[in-house]
Amino acid sequence: MVYYSQVNKKEILIEEFGVEELTKRVIVCPIEWDRVFPNDWIDRLRKEFKVEILKTGDRHLSKLENNYRIKDTLFLFINRGIAEATDRFYILAKNPKVKEIIFLGTSASLIDDLDTGDINIPKFVLPWEELSSEYVNAFEFLPVGNNALVDKLTKETNRFAQNYSLKVKNDNNATVELFYGETTELLEFFKQMNISTIDMELSALYRLSAAFDKKAAGILEVGDRPLHKEEFFSQKHKNKKNKRNESREVIFRVVKSLLQN
Repeated sequence: MVYYSQVNKKEILIEEFGVEELTKRVIVCPIEWDRVFPNDWIDRLRKEFKVEILKTGDRHLSKLENNYRIKDTLFLFINRGIAEATDRFYILAKNPKVKEIIFLGTSASLIDDLDTGDINIPKFVLPWEELSSEYVNAFEFLPVGNNALVDKLTKETNRFAQNYSLKVKNDNNATVELFYGETTELLEFFKQMNISTIDMELSALYRLSAAFDKKAAGILEVGDRPLHKEEFFSQKHKNKKNKRNESREVIFRVVKSLLQN
């Protein structure tokens, strides 16, 4: 865990992100970039923008994915799971330079109306985790996204998604701590509480961003549907590769439009 008093020090930023200073807009991702973007996303952006590759000092992160600076936006790989992600969310949320944090990730759908490849941009996240409350008062700061940013991203996502058979929603999401650690009973319980999707990080970002007055929003591609026997490794999931590719193209175009404006 990062020492609270040191989160703005250059040494911490270099170690965790590969930069000495952060930027106004940060895009974070807990999984490999080509699981939220098309495989050639960096090559396509290089045709229009200068792309700077950033190397972190973290010995685990440095072996996984690169971080990037494109114009005034940082693309930061935060690694999967609530523990490491929350530590890095805290650094970002506490930094005075950062004003906007956009999360790109995958989720599991619990409902019929969100299929693999569809996109959820939630305004509220149920925190089925306790870690974020170790950083800020859980009763004072709710895990809600910034309405203006959520609405902006939803409008842009719908603009590109209309070319495909993809749904874009603002349904409730729940953040859980363990990958595939949920029972069917728990998933059904979430569904009864009007939770449409689950992920592993977003509630922490929303809570910390609310605490430090940052604009935050998450774009979640539906990666699988555990209550429909479409787990990530199932044949049903593999059969929907085209929809997942379409979803990644849409998310890429949304991000590219942000860089152009």
